Amino acid sequence: MADKNKIALITGATSGFGVVIARHLVKQGYSLIVFGRSKDKLDSLVLDLKEVDANCTVDPIMCNLSSFKSIQHACETVQTTYSKIDLLVLNAGVWNFKFVETEDHIEETLQVNLLAPVLIFQRLSQLLPTDGNAKVIFTASGLHQGVVDFSDIEFRKSFSGFKAYRQSKLGVILMMRLFAKKEAYTGISFYAVHPGMVNTNLGRSAGSLSKMIFKLLGKSKEKGAQTHIHLIDEPTSKLTSGEYYANSQITKASSESNNLDIANKLLNTINVYFEKHLKDV
Repeated sequence: MADKNKIALITGATSGFGVVIARHLVKQGYSLIVFGRSKDKLDSLVLDLKEVDANCTVDPIMCNLSSFKSIQHACETVQTTYSKIDLLVLNAGVWNFKFVETEDHIEETLQVNLLAPVLIFQRLSQLLPTDGNAKVIFTASGLHQGVVDFSDIEFRKSFSGFKAYRQSKLGVILMMRLFAKKEAYTGISFYAVHPGMVNTNLGRSAGSLSKMIFKLLGKSKEKGAQTHIHLIDEPTSKLTSGEYYANSQITKASSESNNLDIANKLLNTINVYFEKHLKDV
């Protein structure tokens, strides 16, 4: 049983295998902070978690990851309420099959899958203890192959939902590896997870054929959550920070995802977005 004083923050917990991760955290005694954009889904999750443990502590916070203003407000709420966070599970993601622009005028896949988790981490990193036990887990994907298209990072010239999703998950791995190397974050451990193809609503905007493929070939939510749960439960001494995990073990990723020069260039690009859009938030 985990320490009752441990606090975890999770995104993407109101559906899919994120629900399974949230249930596990509650079973392990964590106090839970949940970011979600739907009040109804957050309320439903809280009721679900109370059935797992009637005495659990769950703090639902409204947060729309396609809005920098919403992310900023949610992070400020956490900063004023909590003195520490032991675990960040940055799990939320989208896969669009047509171009969608956010209120910040950014392609949604890039903003939700990459910019949002980086911003949440940056805003809350000071709350993560540097004693060697704090963990940051990013949900990535085995579809991260390819390169970052710095010339058209939002695919505005010719949008491809697959390319946008693939690139965002490559970016997640690159950021995870870079943060693990940064001296400023010494004492914090970082991991990226490929959950496998899971039967979730990730491809909800896809055509009927794609939806059927997810349903027929996708693993259960319980199996999809297993690597996350492995990383949550294992002590950091038995894990390797800066690594990409699948099937509960370190797994080979693309050569591009190991390129820290590309990672630094990408972080600079991300920070330009923040400098441009956050000054007015």
